[in-house]
Amino acid sequence: MKRILWVILIIAAITACSKKVPLDKDQFTSLLIDMHTTDGMLSVARGDIRTEKDNYLYYNDLFEKYGITREDFDSCVTYYSLQSALFNKIYDVVIDTLSRRQTKIMREWKELTVNDTVNLFPGYTMIVADTIRSDSTQAKVRKKDSIVYETRVVKADTVYFDKRNQFVLVKLDSIVPGMYKFTSTIKLEKSDRGKRNFIQTYFLSADNDTLKVPDQYVGVDTLRPYKKDWEFYVADSSYTKLFMKIPKSDRDTRVKVKKLNDREGCVYKTEIFKTYVAPNREKQLKKEYEQRRQMELERKSAKKK
Repeated sequence: MKRILWVILIIAAITACSKKVPLDKDQFTSLLIDMHTTDGMLSVARGDIRTEKDNYLYYNDLFEKYGITREDFDSCVTYYSLQSALFNKIYDVVIDTLSRRQTKIMREWKELTVNDTVNLFPGYTMIVADTIRSDSTQAKVRKKDSIVYETRVVKADTVYFDKRNQFVLVKLDSIVPGMYKFTSTIKLEKSDRGKRNFIQTYFLSADNDTLKVPDQYVGVDTLRPYKKDWEFYVADSSYTKLFMKIPKSDRDTRVKVKKLNDREGCVYKTEIFKTYVAPNREKQLKKEYEQRRQMELERKSAKKK
């Protein structure tokens, strides 16, 4: 019985090898590379593909490209798979080609997303103690030292706001069109009832036109920190600077208090990134940006009337 099976297999192999197939070795190799590339794109777009039969629905364009039908493809698979040594060599080429393509794509992706890992945060602009000087230079007069304060940019992971510094400023120059992401954490040390605290952010043009980012509100709970973040796309190259006030506050008329407290707390882990946006996504963002700007212009025009 075993001998009969071996004879049948040998005859089938000889028949397959002698039969002319629609695609030669090189063409079949190229088709497999294209099919595996299609598989990868489908997996990203739709998740796991359930069956190979379902995949055929997406292979019709490939079959048309190579001038074959599904039946032709099946006959090629049967023909080459019966020649195990040749089939292994074909797949060695397929795997090597796909690996080199993946390496190239990863390298290009890394170049495109290099700014995603660069924190553009320039530091906090705030009032700080600078020097100590004597009130008098006369030898017989007792000297009383006083602290001189000045506005400086502080590059630290954590800064504190208090009676002197009710908020901190962030000023970022050299803004160019693109997607910007921001994150920061705020912790209030005193209950700030009677005030509405929020992070105010806007982009500024050379002629002082502003592009406002939606406010990020901060609660009054003094027991927990508030992590705030936003993502905003700038399409207009006229906006060249970014300004942030952390936190800004308005009087909350809904809350009745006898006395408003001075804000005390800290800001830390502030980061600003310019991130890569895929071309299709960027096209959509530009469209949304233009719609938003048009609505803003109409609102300003109506307000003037």
